[in-house]
Amino acid sequence: MIRAIFCDLDGTLVRPGGLVLDEDIDLLRQVTSGGARLVFVTGRPSRCLSDLPAAVEELSRRVVTSNGASEVVDGGTRILAALHGQRVRDFSEALRRVDPKVNFATEFESAFGYEPGYAWWPATDTGADGFCADIPDLTSSALTITKLLCRSGDLNAGDLAHKAEALGFGVTVTYSCRPEEGGPVEVMSPLASKGHAVRRILQEAGLTPADAVAFGDRANDIPMLEAVGEAVVIGAPTEPRLSIFASAISVGKWLATHDERWRTHHLGNGGTT
Repeated sequence: MIRAIFCDLDGTLVRPGGLVLDEDIDLLRQVTSGGARLVFVTGRPSRCLSDLPAAVEELSRRVVTSNGASEVVDGGTRILAALHGQRVRDFSEALRRVDPKVNFATEFESAFGYEPGYAWWPATDTGADGFCADIPDLTSSALTITKLLCRSGDLNAGDLAHKAEALGFGVTVTYSCRPEEGGPVEVMSPLASKGHAVRRILQEAGLTPADAVAFGDRANDIPMLEAVGEAVVIGAPTEPRLSIFASAISVGKWLATHDERWRTHHLGNGGTT
């Protein structure tokens, strides 16, 4: 039986323009009213949750943010896996030797720093809390770094990610765009991934992977999809690595057609987490 649901936000539950399907909200409400836990798991930093549709905000009090480097519970943010400044400087220097046209940005939970040559990506970058500086200054800030963002003038996200992984720093490397797009590639602590977050939450709740279903749509969701008993890709797979999982048109459609997995289930303690 489904006792926990882990759901990506952008592209999975929240569609372009902030659209959320009524059937998704309705079915998630039904599942959680029966006692199943619902946790949102997103690449967004905590500072970028303010524009979520109200219907989504009301569904769960727990959001894993920055691909597992941080989380928000009852409105409070805590950093789970930070990147140390020296490690970021060493990594960025090494990647720039491999790709001289790469530029970097540093993601903080409360701000955003970027190099002069970094091309902004509106899905995550904001104006009021952004500041421009070279990578040595960005990494010496008193703010804690949760992600290093990398964009190349020559390489697409898939190719740049391969270059980054080949450096051998042992960091988590991923991206939430299509591999043929320009990025950014996201670099995080080796202890930060959606999969790490899901396994930790399941352990805290005394649940097993078989008790959980996860919904995602991009490469950064793969660790989460691999960490549960039932994994579902929403929409057409954006790359071959996603094609091994089950697929569905929407979260609501999958829940409706698999209602035997959750409709008769009720946890003794009830509620969502």
